[in-house]
Amino acid sequence: MEKELLKQIGERVRYCREDTGYTREQFAEEAGISPQFLAEIENGKKGMSAETLYKICDTFYLSADYLLFGRITLEDDKNIMSREIKKLSKEHMILLEDIIKAMTKNQRSE
Repeated sequence: MEKELLKQIGERVRYCREDTGYTREQFAEEAGISPQFLAEIENGKKGMSAETLYKICDTFYLSADYLLFGRITLEDDKNIMSREIKKLSKEHMILLEDIIKAMTKNQRSE
């Protein structure tokens, strides 16, 4: 792969790792790769196999389109929201549910 492309992919992987609040070691363990290999991916020094790409996408609810091309889809937005919702406390989950119900009720009445 072209060096610039590897660098861009690595930056997106790093952004996703940091956005999810994982250390490099935690992210690598969840994805089934070594922390050293993850560092090389994030720094644009190495590419990854299709299997590793799949593991990262599947484990962290990412799309391959985003990691490879930087394209964000509606599905990516849903996955980002799902990740953030999982971080909420029980009390905040209840509040969020109430907000969503109020929003959908309001939308139906428009």
